[in-house]
Formats: sequence, C-alpha cells, structure tokens
Amino acid sequence: METTRDKLIRATFDEVYSHGYQGASLTDILAKACVHKGSMYHYFANKKEMALAAIEETILQKNAEKYRYIETYTDGFLEEFYTRLRDTSVRDFKRGCPIANIVQEMSNIDEDFNTLMKAIYEDFRTNVKAILDKAIEAKEMQPCNTRKLALFITSTVEGAILAAKASGNEQDYVDVIEELIEHIEGKR
Repeated sequence: METTRDKLIRATFDEVYSHGYQGASLTDILAKACVHKGSMYHYFANKKEMALAAIEETILQKNAEKYRYIETYTDGFLEEFYTRLRDTSVRDFKRGCPIANIVQEMSNIDEDFNTLMKAIYEDFRTNVKAILDKAIEAKEMQPCNTRKLALFITSTVEGAILAAKASGNEQDYVDVIEELIEHIEGKR
C-alpha cells in the first residue's frame, strides 16, 4: 500500500521532472498526491527537502532497476547491458533525462542539488563500470580502462537522450546507442 510519503515522493518527482525544480508548484504536488500541506510537513521541512528526497530515491531506484541487477549474473553481461540500453520503453524522450535536466537547472545555483546530482552520476558510472569489470572477468571483452569506458558510456547515453529530446525523434537515441554498442563490441 502506498504511504502518504510515497505519494509525495512520486508526485514531487513527476512535477520536478516535468517543470524543473523552480517551476514545480507545491500546490500541484500536493493536489497530485492528494495530500494536505500539514501532512507534507510531517515528512519534509520544505519543498526543497522533499524534492531532494524524491530525486534521490526515484533516480537511484530507476538506475538500480536498469543496471545494478546485471552485476548478479554469471555471464552474458554485455548482451543484457545492450538489451537495457536498447530498451526505449524505460525512457521519456519528451521530458529527457531527469538527471541531466536537474543538473542543468540547479547544480550551479544550489550546493545541495549539486552534491546530490554528482552522487547520482557517480552511482550510474559505478554501476556501468561494475558491469564492464564483470564482462572482462567473464572474458566477454578485452581488459581495458573500465573507469574511462564507463564515463564514455554514461556520457554517450546522456547525450543520446538529449539528442532525442531536442529532435523529438526517438530514432536519434536508437542510432547513438547502436554506435555506442558497436564501439564496445570493438573491445571484445
């Protein structure tokens, strides 16, 4: 059963993702969550605290669902990783990448947002690096600098999402991802 806090987290993330933090309306968040302001204050001191919690919990959970489970495999790391990268159903090309959107809007004007977004990006790169390390260990690819390759992959994925958002064409994402996979395959 969804708790009041869960409703607030979900509604806040959706509002911030759709309108940015500064454009997010507390009134709209509370209406979407079907929660009164007093209930919000039971869990969060203010909109900023609620937004930071919503961003952290939602994005980390989504990244875990997309990538972290691959680390538990015993083989087939790259193929499963490619499947996840190719899955356009888990992306919102109209709104873009929530991580990049928040970084672009808030990282230069608020240290709490900056710190959180750096941690989320680092978590994403760490997940990808772990998959690459497992792939090397399983002899699915040649040894390489997985830290640099993970940075390249995460940057390329972010750029692919931005390209699709900017053009309004999901195929731009697909094309970039296929080029990325071809690059990784060159390391087999």
